[in-house]
Amino acid sequence: MNPPASDISKSPWLRGFRLSCFFPTILSAIFAGLCMPAECQIKIAIVGALTGPKSPYGLSQLKGAQLAAGELNSRGGIFGQTLDLVEVDDRGDPAQAGRLAVDLVFRDRVTAIVGSVDSGVTHVIAMIAVKGHVPHLTCVATDPSITRAGSPWTFRTLSDDTAQAKALVAFLTRTQTISRIALMAGNSRYGRMGSREFARQARQAGFLIDGPLFLASNPEQNAESFRKAAASKPDAIVLWTLSKDGLAAARTLRKAGFAGLLAGGDGLATPDFFATSSPETDGTIVTMPYNATSASIANREFQNKFKAHFGEPPDSFSAHAYDTISLLALALERSDLSRQGLRDSIASLTTFTGVTGEIELDRTGNDRRPVKLARCAGGRLQPLEESR
Repeated sequence: MNPPASDISKSPWLRGFRLSCFFPTILSAIFAGLCMPAECQIKIAIVGALTGPKSPYGLSQLKGAQLAAGELNSRGGIFGQTLDLVEVDDRGDPAQAGRLAVDLVFRDRVTAIVGSVDSGVTHVIAMIAVKGHVPHLTCVATDPSITRAGSPWTFRTLSDDTAQAKALVAFLTRTQTISRIALMAGNSRYGRMGSREFARQARQAGFLIDGPLFLASNPEQNAESFRKAAASKPDAIVLWTLSKDGLAAARTLRKAGFAGLLAGGDGLATPDFFATSSPETDGTIVTMPYNATSASIANREFQNKFKAHFGEPPDSFSAHAYDTISLLALALERSDLSRQGLRDSIASLTTFTGVTGEIELDRTGNDRRPVKLARCAGGRLQPLEESR
């Protein structure tokens, strides 16, 4: 009797055979000769907001994943099997997430799930993934509790809010001219979790923190929040918001006469904020998980290919998605292509070098690399080289 797929990786014969440099070539030939077209695909779900207010992040994630998968498939795929991206629009709505994730795990039988861009949706996916024993990676959602929940099936391939807040607090401390900070946040899980983490670290560093003041989805309802922020006479205002809310806040605050420092998390590290030709965003300091100006060969090639394919430069979220699919491809090549085998392979990749730099996964599956910062200037992000 043949052993079940989940037991293949336990075979001493196969473990020894993998040591041969001929293994990938031989296995590729076997798959190419035996599998039917529909079976010669490895399904990877890409879940994110493709419509709605969070779509700038979801579409960016999708483009990065599409580019990486297309390159991989042009090289012959994984052992002769192509990577099939199952694209899912969750609209950034946690109420949609459960049904979508269940379908992906039990009906579509995907090998792994990447997503979502919304932390609330990502939490729901993580719960379904651990029940269905499916590897789950997020390359956009930054809520620290996603990987702290203890699931061995969920991984994050970018710096979380704890790391981003640490970098921003360190920068504000070095300025030596800031003592009082007004904190404004989006009324979302991203805003609530990120602002709470920033406030905790900033208070520990000795800053006076007013807020967080939460912004409503309707800008007309935020006049009182802006009035309170200005009334405290802060030296700096930190915006832990998504790009749309952050842009509206920056414009309102500058027009109201606030001349102090504006800063924020990576929700503002998107062209929808820094490349809008809005003078009010110039000078804003944001966390920068991806340095688009990196001179590495891998990054330059990625930048050129992305622009040629999509007609626009990539941002942090497309770059992280590109790296995540590339990491998945390497893990698949080192696995038996089962869900369990892939999970174990990902967990064994303590470091992975991609276009965003070196991804370092800790024992919880969380990316622990340090975060740098950038200044918004002239429609671009200019790295602050001294940031750590």
